[in-house]
This record gives sequence, structure tokens and C-alpha cells, in this order.
Amino acid sequence: EGVELLGEIKDFCERSRSGEFVSWDDYDHYYGWDDSGDSEEFEEWIELFTDLMKSVMKLTLGGQHREAVEGYRLLFGILKEAGETTDILGNQGAPEDFIELNFAQAIKSYAVSLLQIEENLGLDAAIQEILSVAKDYRYCGGFTGLAEALDPKGRKRLKEILTGIVEEELRLEKRSCPHEVEGLIAIAAAEKNDLEILSLKEKFASRNAIYLREVIAHYQEEKDWQAVARWARKGIEHFGYDGEYARALIEALDTLGDKLAAQEAHIAYFLKYPAAGEFSSLKQRSQSLSNWSGVFERLLASSTKESTGWPGRAGLRTRLLLAEGREKEALEEFHAGKGGKDLEEIKLIAKYAVARLSEGMDLTGYKKLLKHRERLKEEQSSLYDWLRLILKNPQDLRQEDYARLAASSYQMLVDEHLQSGKPSRAAPAAHYCAIVVEISRLMSCPDLWTNLLAHLKEAYRRKRLIWQNLRAEGIGVTP
Repeated sequence: EGVELLGEIKDFCERSRSGEFVSWDDYDHYYGWDDSGDSEEFEEWIELFTDLMKSVMKLTLGGQHREAVEGYRLLFGILKEAGETTDILGNQGAPEDFIELNFAQAIKSYAVSLLQIEENLGLDAAIQEILSVAKDYRYCGGFTGLAEALDPKGRKRLKEILTGIVEEELRLEKRSCPHEVEGLIAIAAAEKNDLEILSLKEKFASRNAIYLREVIAHYQEEKDWQAVARWARKGIEHFGYDGEYARALIEALDTLGDKLAAQEAHIAYFLKYPAAGEFSSLKQRSQSLSNWSGVFERLLASSTKESTGWPGRAGLRTRLLLAEGREKEALEEFHAGKGGKDLEEIKLIAKYAVARLSEGMDLTGYKKLLKHRERLKEEQSSLYDWLRLILKNPQDLRQEDYARLAASSYQMLVDEHLQSGKPSRAAPAAHYCAIVVEISRLMSCPDLWTNLLAHLKEAYRRKRLIWQNLRAEGIGVTP
């Protein structure tokens, strides 16, 4: 049985290297990877590999260790090749991500069989052979399988080997976390040494974000909030204002009763990830501390391009002013171009104006405007989250004023697209024009569309694609 199985495995490896299972997914710069095509070759390879590996594991259970070891070597060898080259599976990605196999158990079985024929290898040689495989598949439980296969003597030797490698990497002052640390953790887990596991994760937390999150989670469970705050700050120091670290720090400071420090952490987090929900939460927190006015001015000061160097902050300033009900100031700055305009800011103003002008109006027959209203209710995105928050404030302008604001904003968006020089931008530009046509009809203001049309004829008469796309939108015009 073992000899016959090895023959099947060798045949599988030869077929793999011949290119029989190669398939390709197309990549589109706009839509991303297209994996909707035919990937039968890839699926067949995965199925064959899985079945063969499970059959080899049965050889281990049956005591056919020499045949099993040869099978493991062949299969793990071809698996590594398939992940490193496109000659076997094309561009389908790391095959281990798609294999329904307990890798920890497979590597454990490999180690068990190899250790049974150890007399021809020696313990160190056996460990080194499995170690290379365990390291390749460390995120699939590779080190766990190796550690569980070894007896106390073997684990002690493995720990010595891994510790030596880790110490050498630390001596070379490498900033990354040595992969072998995962092996040391696996040994501690096999020995049920929870304190050792925590100690290792703490030691390397500044080099590995996963370890750091697990350390924070441990102290949260223990309700040691001083430790949570300490490790959360370390996370922010080494990995930036990741949401998980910031939320852990805020929770810890709140629990410890340091409300002002928690507020400072919340401000920093919001400025890094300015979400509408965080704005509402920060406002509520600051109002309870009676210092919202000062905090809001700090947010405004930190939301300009000049203060942050990030153009998107110009859009943040507009969102902040509108959310705080300072519509007049926001629109004056927008029209004046204070801090410059970015695409997201223009989109926000355009959608905001459409929402305002169509409030309470029957949009039956206005396909684009009705779709906008539906998205405003349902779409979960940063832009629409902000819009829903902003629209809770009372409106200051007349509906016709909002209509003209929308038309001018959509003209800016049309210009942004058509001036990019990219053919694919003609379609969204035509879509924006169609929205202006509907606004013009709804508000009985024909000049909103005729003014935009005149602008198109003057600036883009020779851009054939925009006129084609306008006709596709049902707008019968010619340059």
C-alpha cells in the first residue's frame, strides 16, 4: 500500500511540475482580482493534494514510517514549490490557504514517523528537517505539530535550537520578530505553561502586533487596567493609533477614572481615524467634561492641510463645521477654497446639497435622486455616516440655494474627472451631469443644466467620450 501510494504522489508531483494545473486570474485596476473564471485546475490540485496527504497520515498511523516520511517530503516539497512559483498553479495565491487540512496534525504525523527512524538521522537532524517545514507553515500550526510530537527531551533540544536562533537575530538588532518565537510559544503551550507563553508574548510584543493584542486581551480579562493602559500605549508607540490599541487605552483610562487622559487619547484617535460615530462619542464625552468648545476648536485647528500635511484633512474641516451646525462658515470656506478642495470634500458638499434640496419632496420619476435618497438611508460608509450625522442639524438655506450649490459642486466633479485624461472617467462625469438634469427639472430651474451644458461645450467639445456617455444616460445633446 505504501509503495503504491508513493507512486501516486510521484506522479502527482510530475504532473504539477509539467504545468497541468496552471490557471490564471485576471487583475483589473478598478475591480481588483477577478476570480469568477475557470479555476477547475486549481481546485483539482487542492483536492488531490489533500487526499494524498491524508493517505500518508494513515501510513503513520499504520506504522509504515519510512514510506510515510518519503511521502511527507514529496508533498511538502511540492506544496512549497507551488507557493513560490507560478509554474505549478499560476497566480492563484498561497495554496495552503485553500487546503482543508489540519496542518498541525500533518506536521505532527511527519515528525512522529521521522522520529521512529531517528537511528539513521539523530535527534538534531530529525528536528532540523521538520523545523524547516514547521517554519514555512507556522501560521497553520506548524510549530504546534512539531512541539506536540516531541517528548520532553526533544522539546528541550528544540527549545535550545530555537532560543539560539532568536538570540542571534536579536544580537543583529533586527526589528522584525523572529519566526522561531512562534516555536517557543508552541513548546510552552505543549507543556501547558501559560506564564511562559505570556512572558514570550510580552517580550516580543513590540515586534509583533498579534502578540501585543493578545497581551492586552489577557490583561483586559484579568481587569488589570494599569497593565492594559501600559501595553496599549506601547502598541500606539510601535504601531500607531490602531483602533484596537486606542480603544483599549481609552477603556483603561476611563475605568481608572482618568477622564481627561481618556479624552486626550480619544482626540488623538479621532484625528487619526475621523469617523462620524467617533465624533459623536467624543462630543458627548467632552460635553460631560464641560470643555467641548475648546476641544472642537482643537479639532478644527488639526484638520487643515497646513497642520497635518494630509490633503484629506481639508474635507475633514468641512465635515466638522457641518456636523457642528456651522453651515454658513463651512460653505463660505468651501466656496473660497480655503485649504484647497479634495475630491471627497466636493462629493460631500454635492450629496449634502442634494439631500437638503430634496427633503420632503416627492422624487417619483427622478431615478438618480431617488437612488441618492436610498443610499443615504442604507449605505454604510464613512461619507454617508457623516452625511446622516450632519443632516440632523436644521438647514439654513432655501431649497433653490441648495440646488445651485449641488449643481456647482457636480460641475467641479465633472471637471475633476474629465481633466484627469482617463477615458474611464467619462462615465462618472456623465452620471453627475444626469443628476444635475434631474435637479434642474425638480426645481424648475432650467439654467442649472443649461449653464453646465454650456460649460461642457466650451471646455470639452472635442472629448468624444463624454458626449457618448451623456447619450447613454438618456441626455440627447451634441457638442
